[in-house]
Amino acid sequence: MARILYGVMGDARGHVNRARTVAQGMPHHEFLFVGAGRVHDLRADGYSVEAVPMAATLYRNNRVDIPRTLANAFRVFGGKKGVVRRIARVIDDYDPHLILTDYEFFTPRAAIMRGRPCVSLDHQHVLTHCHYQPPAGQRLSRAMTCFAVRQLYSKASVFLVVSFFPLPVKDPKTTVLLPPLIRGAVLRYSPTDGEHVLVYQTSPTFFQLFPVLERMKTRFIVYGFGDRPSRKNIMFKGPSDGGFLEDLASARYVITNGGHNVISEALYLGKPVFSFPIANAYEQFVNSYFLAQCGYGAYSCSPKPSPDILASFESKLESYRTAIRGRNFFGNQDMLHVVDHLTSSGGLIPAA
Repeated sequence: MARILYGVMGDARGHVNRARTVAQGMPHHEFLFVGAGRVHDLRADGYSVEAVPMAATLYRNNRVDIPRTLANAFRVFGGKKGVVRRIARVIDDYDPHLILTDYEFFTPRAAIMRGRPCVSLDHQHVLTHCHYQPPAGQRLSRAMTCFAVRQLYSKASVFLVVSFFPLPVKDPKTTVLLPPLIRGAVLRYSPTDGEHVLVYQTSPTFFQLFPVLERMKTRFIVYGFGDRPSRKNIMFKGPSDGGFLEDLASARYVITNGGHNVISEALYLGKPVFSFPIANAYEQFVNSYFLAQCGYGAYSCSPKPSPDILASFESKLESYRTAIRGRNFFGNQDMLHVVDHLTSSGGLIPAA
């Protein structure tokens, strides 16, 4: 049994679901998590959590609220020295065989303070550690996001990157790219072709979408806006993991933002995806762009979409399903093998 210290960004379900998938896939190891926000949900699974501040991304009107996000970041990072020293003491006491980070700020810095290697496991580093031609536009968003990834979240020595779109890595000695991690709850569902469309929104701010949906003949089930009264062809549902996955597995297709986790789960279940990436969230834009490039779906950056774009998307559903069919969106076993190796290799990735 190895002891694994695992820093996790807690402002989005994707980071926490990924960490939970790793921990549940390795019951022979012991995990101590570091984080805030949704990371505390892991306590219900029986894991210990060391609380730290969190530089969360904040949203407004389906956009990243840059002033509020930056103000929160400055507040959090202003006290970083004390937090890093506290996590360094946790490293001394826990003496982990492996230190992991999923886009968490403090854990890698504490590892460096103690002269320990730290392994990054996330999707965000596809932006900085893989070769690709950046999509046109989004200059400011790209510059800000890539600066944050490089300067704030790249203190690890090894990078394990998960992605539903394959890209060549820049340095195979330090970076491994694998298909997405799919949480165990998703694996229990078999996909079927229902009549409804699943809509999931990261932040309940994209109200401009509903007038568009109301003009469609399709029935929509919406998650992310809470349990509200139904309106015309739209049914709102409150948080329910089992209900969400049941509706996902039986959907005709999925409408979501550009978050990697939900897109990956939809693709694993064979569902075409239409993406409305959150403005100023460059990673979401890149996910949406490659979603279309791979032929798995389409996207729009319009703040005021029209029914025509969804009607056009629906006319190509079979083409999207054909592109999805036979592709590998399940990297769990390969990732667990790599992490297991790292617990005994001193943080060195296995030779190809």
